[in-house]
Order: sequence, then structure tokens, then C-alpha cells
Amino acid sequence: MMQLLNQCKPREYRIITFLTVTSTIGVLLIFVAVYNASRDLEIIHSVDNLYSFGEASLSGPKSTGETLHEFTNLPPDHYHVVIIENSSVTEIPGANSRIKFPLDMATLEQSRLNKRGGYVEVEDRSYTWAMLPLAGANRHVVLALNFTKNPAGMLAKVYSKRLLVPAVFYVWLMIWVSLIIHFLTKKLRTQNETLEHMALHDSLTDLPNRTLLGDRLQALIQDSRHTQRRFALAIIDLNEFKSVNDTLGHDQGDELLSLFAERIRAMLRPSDTLARIGGDEFVLLLNDVGEASCIAMCERIKTTISMPFSLREAEVTIGLSIGIALFPKHGDESATLMRNADLAMYTIKSKGGGINLYADHQKIVSENTFGTATGSR
Repeated sequence: MMQLLNQCKPREYRIITFLTVTSTIGVLLIFVAVYNASRDLEIIHSVDNLYSFGEASLSGPKSTGETLHEFTNLPPDHYHVVIIENSSVTEIPGANSRIKFPLDMATLEQSRLNKRGGYVEVEDRSYTWAMLPLAGANRHVVLALNFTKNPAGMLAKVYSKRLLVPAVFYVWLMIWVSLIIHFLTKKLRTQNETLEHMALHDSLTDLPNRTLLGDRLQALIQDSRHTQRRFALAIIDLNEFKSVNDTLGHDQGDELLSLFAERIRAMLRPSDTLARIGGDEFVLLLNDVGEASCIAMCERIKTTISMPFSLREAEVTIGLSIGIALFPKHGDESATLMRNADLAMYTIKSKGGGINLYADHQKIVSENTFGTATGSR
């Protein structure tokens, strides 16, 4: 059980804890409720038994005096038998009770449960009693039973016969409630994960979008500052993409973008990131690389992409313009790295495409060619 809880997410752990606590409280409440109800039923049942026993004895062939005399032979530790006449309590002649009857008429009336009798607690003892009429005005016989004589047997009977069904029903109900809550929680979590994925990924290529790229770039900068490692940021632009869209249509252009993303993604390490930031423009983050290894990786990407793409209606070949900026050589902030890589990409795109590593003199060149490069996109 503990292993299962340790494997659960915090939200699931809270749900399991909540269900466990509420189930335990519910079962305990059922125990108390059923015990109290069963005790009340036992008391009423005891009163009815006393009354039925006395009624059967008094209605027999023997005289009232003989029957009352037989009552005196009942076990004195269990039973008390007295006569009430004109609200006064008197012992039956010949009774050998070792314990004086502790009740008076006022106490009996206050503890009455029904017309037959009632239940009363006196000091450390509990009594059920039944009152039956005798011949003569205002004359009754009271049979009282020491109700606390056998509590263990009563509890065993209550718990074994009356507690099982409601407890099983409650456990069954909680299982169904937990399954429903688990289903709804799982469905809600799946929907949240789907919405979060849609908010952070490009709908066409399923690559990270600009928002997720910014988060990963910032995290990579913080980690690289702490570990003193380098990384590269490359902006990739598809040179012939506009002509594909114009001649084959946007559906074929979308298919080309998807195939392009699949090819590059297959070449990357798990620590690298490829993101689409709009149109035919992509950003590549290469973690823990230097200048030579970054350029070599971009050469492999350029070679792979130069192979023809088989679309539904045609086979096309495209070229790339790749601008590279290195951290921290070409900037130690995300905006600086993006800007410098973009300038390097514009510079090489204006020359027909290829791979270009950012250099300081490209600032002037890029500023002069920025308008031309933008128009050629």
C-alpha cells in the first residue's frame, strides 16, 4: 500500500487519503449508529419478552397468588419482582432477593418506553422492566431484568448479524465513488495535459512553439551559466518554400513543413530542441556544443534536407539558410542570441543560402540587407 502511495502524484495521493479517511469515518459512524439502533431494539425486545412472560404466567390455570409466588423463584441476581399498589412498591411475600429493588413508581414512569414497560439505568446497573395489571384497582406487578448481565453476547450478536450488511454496502459505495472520482480526475488531467500541449506546441508539426522555445532557451541559459557549458542557437529558413506554396498549394506546403520537421527531429539528441516560430522559420537549440561541432551538425542537417521530399502531388527539393549564434560568445541573453542568429541567417540568405556563423561585422551587413532579405522570404 505504501509503495502504491509513493508512486502516486500529489493530487492522486490527496484523493486516496481523502477517500481513506472518509471511508474510515463512515464505517465508524455506521458502527455507532447500528450499535445504538440494535441496543434500542434489544431493549424493546427484552421489555416485550418480560411482558409476554408475565402475561402468559398470569393467564394460566393457576391463581394470581400462586403465580406471584412462582415469580419469587426466578434467579434473584437477574430478576426483581415487586407489586405496585396505589403508587407504592412492595415486595412479594416470600421473595428472597439479595438486592433491594432500586426503583420507585416515579422512576418507572419516567423511564417508560411503551405501554408494556421501559428501560432505566441506576448507578452501574441497567434494567428493563414490564408492568402487568393485577386484579383490583391500581394494582400491578413489575418484572425487572438486570440488562447488563451479558453485554459481550449482545455485542457479538449485534456486530455479526446487523452490522455486516450496512458495512459491506458502505464499502461497496465508497469503491464506486472512488472509481468515479478516479475516472473524472484522470479525464480532467488528460484534458489539461492536452490543452497545455496545444498551448505550447505548433499544431502542424507538433514542435515546440515560440512560447515553449523561450522557456527552454531561458532554462538552458541558466543551466549553462551554472555549469560553465556552451550551447548553440541556430535559426533555419527554407529557401524555396514560397515557390512550393505558390505552385503546389498550401496543403502541399504544410506537408513539406511536416516532413522537414520529422527529418531534423530524427537527427537530434534528447537534450536538443527544434521549434517552429512561424511560417517556414525554425529555431534549433544544440546543447553543450562548440563552434566546430555546431557547424558540423548544421552541415549534416543541410545535406539531409537537400534530399528530395516526396509530397502527394510532386517531388520537391529545397535549400536552407542557417544562422548560428553561440552562447556566451555571441550573447548571454535570449534576446541577444535570437537577434544575432537572425542577422547571421539574413546575411547568408541574401547570398543564396548556406550556413553562417554570426560575426560582429555582420551587424552592418545585415542592417543594409534586412529589407531585401525580408522581401525575399
